[in-house]
Amino acid sequence: MAFTLFRVDAIYSAPFASPALELVGDIQRLIRAVYQAFADRYPGVPPSAFKALNSNTLSEVGLLISLLEGRLEITLRVDQFSVQATNLRTPEETRLAQDCVLLMQDFIKKSMSAKEDAVNLRIASWLCIDGGKAEMMKKLNQIATPQSTTFDKARIGAEMMEHFTKVNFRNEAAGWQLTVLAEPAALQDADLYLYRDYVFLPGGELDTSEKKLGFLETSSIAINEWLGIGSLKQE
Repeated sequence: MAFTLFRVDAIYSAPFASPALELVGDIQRLIRAVYQAFADRYPGVPPSAFKALNSNTLSEVGLLISLLEGRLEITLRVDQFSVQATNLRTPEETRLAQDCVLLMQDFIKKSMSAKEDAVNLRIASWLCIDGGKAEMMKKLNQIATPQSTTFDKARIGAEMMEHFTKVNFRNEAAGWQLTVLAEPAALQDADLYLYRDYVFLPGGELDTSEKKLGFLETSSIAINEWLGIGSLKQE
């Protein structure tokens, strides 16, 4: 069994432990440098994708990079670095979003003194599964149905009761937390809605962007196997 992407939304946010005041007095140099960093990797990136964020509020000063016709927005502000992806449709677009996180983290490390606080990564995926929504419903009920339940469905006249899954994982010693929610997709053209919420605490074992994204990959494989949906179809 395998699946295809219908849609992916994601938010990556990394607040800074102390304000990145370099953005206040040196925004012109930084925006030139970040443009060059992106142009070296993606030569076709237009200068119009980059703009300075000017504000009378200190925390809102920064720069914005808008790609994929505005569906991928990368924001570097005095108080945090964040990436927001909306309606990604292909594996190539999701890989671009991941690569932009690494690219910006490398830029921040080389060009600024900002230190990250707890990092949060939220990913909402709508997937099309081999066998369709009916097959996905069978799998979710197999996974989520408890051995016993205290609710008697006959009390409200229900003919059937279905169970979906929400699971919380954590490793306090390693400094990470993960919430996974899986349920039938409300969108007509998708079969499964899969939501993952990662929290990476400062001082934990996953202390670089590469390690965080590596954990994202390994945990995604484990979750997919648990759900019985196999792997992403390669186009």
